Amino acid sequence: MRALFHTLLFSLTLLPLSGATVARDVNGNYASFGAGSENCDVYLEARKAGGGYLRAYEEWVSGHLTAYNLLLDNTYNIAGGTSPYELFADLDVICQENPDAALVQVLAARLEQLYNDRHNLSPGDRSGWDGFLEDIRDGAKGQTEEE
Repeated sequence: MRALFHTLLFSLTLLPLSGATVARDVNGNYASFGAGSENCDVYLEARKAGGGYLRAYEEWVSGHLTAYNLLLDNTYNIAGGTSPYELFADLDVICQENPDAALVQVLAARLEQLYNDRHNLSPGDRSGWDGFLEDIRDGAKGQTEEE
């Protein structure tokens, strides 16, 4: 069932998305830079290998989320209550089902799904994403639902 959900979610990226969360040219195109421009199969290889190449993806995703938070009105945290480890586990599943898709497309589809559950205001307790990059730089590994 989860695999069907992720395949459907990815397929929705081909449909017009709500104006509140889309920023593309008149033809629906946008420039993508960095690790997120790679196809999912390359991302999954980095996830297996770990190390510096994986960190490049983790930092790219973190930067991508920061851009969403900065550019979307009424958005403090686009990921809402989703932990970094849950988000990467979701990306892994979607990428396994769509190895030729660019990671940026997969992440955009997942963030579209999270949009209605985003945090609109800065909470008093900023747990969750705080310390994530520090954790991965120190080699800490999070737990996912599947572990």
